[in-house]
Amino acid sequence: MTYPRMALRSLATIRHERFRLLRALSTSTLLFLPAMVFALTDQPAGWIFPFTLTTAYSMMIVLLAGRLQWVSLAGLPAMQWLGQASQGQDGLMLAALVCMLLLMATAARRGLHKGLQFWVFCLLLSNMMPASSLPLGQHLLLAGSGAVYGLLLGRWGLRGWARVLPGAARADARRYAWHLTLWGCLAWLAAAHLHLPHTWWLPVLVVGIIDPSPRRMIWLVKERVYGTLIGGLLAAGLAWWQPVPAIHMLVLCLTLTAALMLMQRSFRWFIAGLTLLVLSVMPVTQIQHGVVERVADTLLVGVLLASLAWWLELGVKQLHAQDKAG
Repeated sequence: MTYPRMALRSLATIRHERFRLLRALSTSTLLFLPAMVFALTDQPAGWIFPFTLTTAYSMMIVLLAGRLQWVSLAGLPAMQWLGQASQGQDGLMLAALVCMLLLMATAARRGLHKGLQFWVFCLLLSNMMPASSLPLGQHLLLAGSGAVYGLLLGRWGLRGWARVLPGAARADARRYAWHLTLWGCLAWLAAAHLHLPHTWWLPVLVVGIIDPSPRRMIWLVKERVYGTLIGGLLAAGLAWWQPVPAIHMLVLCLTLTAALMLMQRSFRWFIAGLTLLVLSVMPVTQIQHGVVERVADTLLVGVLLASLAWWLELGVKQLHAQDKAG
């Protein structure tokens, strides 16, 4: 390759990455802007959670499962309402969780399971967070507005980030359904009865790690553990620094920007950014316990699911060996 052609290609790469960086920064700023407006105008704190949660999840669905994006405009608010309505009713919540986990496992045949997992996250978090004092209509309006806002952010600001996930084989989907339903329900039951501040992370972690492919599940465990450790250390450093609110919000925007830029290159750094975002919005007095509990939960679930994935991978190898021998 001649020097002029190499220089032109390098210049095009720099311009492309600069364009992506500006898009990621503007998208991150717009994501946090409504929460800042709610806070500065002294709106009730209960307004922020339903709007921001569905905004973030709707944006992630655009990235991971584009075919779900329009259905999610109704699905995410419905999951929020169902999670809130099931508070204190373990039987109803368990039945809803089983149905959603089975639906998520079925969607693995078309590669949509990573999008549907955000529906399950929305159900779990809405059920395990403190009960909302908002009227039902206002809660659904905020959640629906957040889903629309997240869809617009994803389609406008993150074009080129979207990924097409491969579908799973029928046998892999069946095994995935069995383990996802069993371990997801057990994790929710354990979290619901431990009554600790951070146990909502247990079922979210289990649902996020279990995968149709045992090999990918091992990779997800490794990346989650490393990313959570890094994010926990960064969150502890931010809590020690205690910047003023404006600087704190700037740090959050830059963190999400970096996470989006690194999403397709390093999953552990993407998880580190998300961990920092979640922990940094907690009160300073709770961050120390939050960091320890989140890291401990991740290590515990990581060891259990890595052992499960290793056992499943061993079984797959034995089946392949028998097929070759036959």
